[in-house]
Amino acid sequence: MFNKLRFKFELWFFYFKKNFLFIVIGLFIGILSLIYQDQLITVYQKIITPATKIGIEGLYTAANLPPSISHQISYGLTEITENGKPVISPLVKELSINQDNNTYLFKIDTTKSWHDGKKLTSYDIKYQIPGLTFSYPSNDTVLITSDKPFSPIESVLSKPLFNNGLIGLGQYKVADIKYQDGYVNYLKLSSPNNTNIIYRFYQSQTDLISAFKIGEVDQIDLNSIPNELESGWKINVTKNVAADTKYSAIFLNTQNLNIKQLRQALAYATPKSTDKNDRCLSPISSTSWAYNPSVKDYNFNPTRARELFEKNKIESINLSVGDRNLLTTAENIKISWEEILKIKVNLTVGQIDTQNFDAIIHYGSIPTDPDQYVFWHSTQSKSNITKLNNPKIDKLLEDGRSTFDIIERKKIYQEFQKALLEESPAIFLSYPTVYTITRTK
Repeated sequence: MFNKLRFKFELWFFYFKKNFLFIVIGLFIGILSLIYQDQLITVYQKIITPATKIGIEGLYTAANLPPSISHQISYGLTEITENGKPVISPLVKELSINQDNNTYLFKIDTTKSWHDGKKLTSYDIKYQIPGLTFSYPSNDTVLITSDKPFSPIESVLSKPLFNNGLIGLGQYKVADIKYQDGYVNYLKLSSPNNTNIIYRFYQSQTDLISAFKIGEVDQIDLNSIPNELESGWKINVTKNVAADTKYSAIFLNTQNLNIKQLRQALAYATPKSTDKNDRCLSPISSTSWAYNPSVKDYNFNPTRARELFEKNKIESINLSVGDRNLLTTAENIKISWEEILKIKVNLTVGQIDTQNFDAIIHYGSIPTDPDQYVFWHSTQSKSNITKLNNPKIDKLLEDGRSTFDIIERKKIYQEFQKALLEESPAIFLSYPTVYTITRTK
């Protein structure tokens, strides 16, 4: 019995002697693993957690990233709901507005932190907005004063806040960013739950599609499905109508085409989508609380077009294309105008002189608030490209941005849309259809 125990002891002794170094290293690693287990788990999750790789077409700097990206990285003082109404963001505990609607007191949630760990204070709230004055009564209070009543102010304050570049306050933080020729070409976002999103930026749609083909990205947005991806590819396609960002329209120079009935004739002679989902009727989003679906729709009507044109004839018109994505649409409009109205349409693509033109087919932007003052008011010489000068429309636009009662504002903007469509300074076409193409496994 004793000999057997002695044999086992000697066996284990020689085993430990031979492997002493490995045993010590193993114990050391084991102790460190217990001490730093949380950090090791985080690193492991980062390694095994795949990132969503999304391709974006366009050139962007860090200061003008697409809203869909910047709003993931940070918050503003307000957020915009699906129907366009502003509400306070997670950064704000309370908002008080005085009776004259020219003073806004925001109570800031100072428990929030920037992505670099610095606590949020009221002094971090810095916007450069003409007509607004910012002051800071305390560490958690921001006082915003307007020099005159301005109802879109809460929508304007939805712009995301950033500190020292792209340090934000939102769900995702910037984990990595790379540039090429001054533009962002790679952006990695990460969240506390280890969800990662990688954005890669491409100058053209051709480059974007090529990147998808070679697997550099797994998701892209296009206005149409390319033939080369329609068969033989394992993809999932989701169709969405982007009715809250922009619309396509033919903007008419009301000084050159100064007869309303002529502009209406062109509108009736313009082919338009029969799909009510993507058909655009006015410059206010169809998802907005202020949208008026009962305006003149100018559906394609060759007979009515000829009737209006008969007394207001022109021999030719210059049609310029402001975005190459609209070239096919412009060519169809050229054919239609020439066939129905018997006029010569000079179609040009490229640089556009907004001070000297007849008609421009381009995209119009849709602001978060229904305020359309900068686009259609007669005093806005730089942004009112149609050169519209209508006292009734001017008054409605002025009242719309100085009225705070939501019911009254809605009445004003619905009347504005009726008046604008009657005057016809633009022929509204459609909202862009976006196809989100995702690679499936």
